[in-house]
Amino acid sequence: MSKYPPAISKQLKTGKPKNSNSSGATSLFNRVSEKAIIDFTRSLAVMIRARVPLVQALDTNIELVDNQKLEGILRKVRKDVSGGTSLARSLATHGKVFDDFYIHLVRVGEAAGILDEVLLRLSSYKEKRYALKKKIQSALMYPALVVTVALCALVFLLLFVIPNFADMYSDFNAKLPAATQFVLNLSHGLSHYFFVIVAGVSLLVFGFRKYAQSPNGRRRIDALKIRLPYFGDLYLKTLIVRFCQTLGTLLKSGITLVESLEILKKSSGNVVIEKATDDMVSSVKKGKSIKDTFNQSRIFPPMVVQMVTVGEETAELDEMMLHIAKLYDEEVDVAIQSFTSVIEPALIVVLGILLGGIIVSMYLPIFQLMNVIH
Repeated sequence: MSKYPPAISKQLKTGKPKNSNSSGATSLFNRVSEKAIIDFTRSLAVMIRARVPLVQALDTNIELVDNQKLEGILRKVRKDVSGGTSLARSLATHGKVFDDFYIHLVRVGEAAGILDEVLLRLSSYKEKRYALKKKIQSALMYPALVVTVALCALVFLLLFVIPNFADMYSDFNAKLPAATQFVLNLSHGLSHYFFVIVAGVSLLVFGFRKYAQSPNGRRRIDALKIRLPYFGDLYLKTLIVRFCQTLGTLLKSGITLVESLEILKKSSGNVVIEKATDDMVSSVKKGKSIKDTFNQSRIFPPMVVQMVTVGEETAELDEMMLHIAKLYDEEVDVAIQSFTSVIEPALIVVLGILLGGIIVSMYLPIFQLMNVIH
């Protein structure tokens, strides 16, 4: 008879072999992907709920995991836990894989004796964040691919096709049309200064990344992201989804409002939200209501503030935060669908005009010559 409950035994039988990459758990440079953490968290929760001892559950997950780095981390965690260290404290030594949010929830689950429930809630939360991230990446993938292919085609034309026209037109004594001359000059500049241009663009990208990592740069860029036409609204909605999901999950797990906001401040991912959250912490500590703190932030839409007010008055703030996250997640879906339906044909039209304009400009002298002959 199996030493595991039926659900766990089935999971072991269907577990992936080592070094399998079918789930995307093993990634470039052997990083630990979000999907691998989600799978581990859910699996551990199921085993603990089935009353499998923690050390034995970790042993089983070590066999199931297909990422070498995560496997090594779990072996260290298993060794610490078997030596008497708490799971939260052991996971905290691997902060690059398990963030503060994860550690706090695990610590609360261990202290309250509801580790299985907290881990299930944690895996659900991470799955929703992961799904949101994938939706945005999928929406941007096609436009990015189209722009990349178009840029490659443009560079190919300017470097290898246009110079042939330049040689042919150099024998003409007639003045070339302005559009044709502009394209020829562009091709000449790109051909003769290609490596200088590449070096310059690389320096600009490097400089921008350095500036974006500085405190002042992060503040300005994060504020600009929110103010951008259309994209800013979509970005703000994703931030609201993440904020409300995180706060709702923390409150539902029994963590106090102030401590939840402190954790949120560290994991907001945006300096503007981080500053607003910091102000919220100060206001709540002074005895102000959460409704007033949301109102003062001037980031959250009126509907969010009203729903937070209802949640506070009915003592169901955790449920209300999760409800807000669900509503805005649906709005993000609609916005992404609207974005893709507009951007795809718009890109095709713009790129068609650009490439078509270059081709037509190169044939303009030939058309003019034909008109003169007739």
